[in-house]
This record gives sequence, structure tokens and C-alpha cells, in this order.
Amino acid sequence: MPVAIRYLQFWLFLLYCSYLSLTPSPHTELIETFSDKFLHFSGYLLLFASCNIAYAPSRRFPVKIALLFGYSLLIESAQHFIPNRSFSLGDLCANLLGLLVSGACLLIVQRLRKPDFRHTG
Repeated sequence: MPVAIRYLQFWLFLLYCSYLSLTPSPHTELIETFSDKFLHFSGYLLLFASCNIAYAPSRRFPVKIALLFGYSLLIESAQHFIPNRSFSLGDLCANLLGLLVSGACLLIVQRLRKPDFRHTG
């Protein structure tokens, strides 16, 4: 995949997440269908996967998690000042859990794909 497309998919997804997070009235039709915490969890799970595709795949997981969690903290803090929104520690926990689960899944896939040269004859 060309580098420009890898970067573009991440930044467009981040922009979309920012829009959904910072609009004054939450999209109630989505929230009524799915749990708010599930949306936070799955959104940040996908955001980490997208970031990993764009930037040095399968490397520097802790840095990526820290930066995306920092973004999450900024978004949650900004929601305190937006009508019909509020800061939520529960949302932050769901975001962090999504980042950690995505990172763990990608690490497992990375280890499964890496050939094991110890057992070759």
C-alpha cells in the first residue's frame, strides 16, 4: 500500500473520530443501538490499528498507545465545554482498553507471523 494512502486513512479516521466526539449533540440513533462504552472501545481499537498501519507497522506500540490516549484525554477534556457533552472517566477507560486490546492483538499476530528458526532442521 502506498505510504500516502496509509497516512491518509489514519488522518481521515482521526478527523472523523474528532468530529463525532466534538459535535454538540451526540448521534442518538447510534447510541441507542449500541452501548456508548462499546463505541468508545471499538473506536479506539480501530484507531490504534489504523495508526499502526500508517506509522511503522508493528513497532513502537507503547508510544502509539500513549499518544492516542493523550488524544483521548484532550477530546474528553474538550467535551466538558461542549453543550450536551461531559467529561467521563468511564469513556477514558473504554478508550484505553480499546487501545490495549488492539495492541495486544497486533502483537499476537506479529509473533504468529514471525518464523521460528529454533525448530528448523
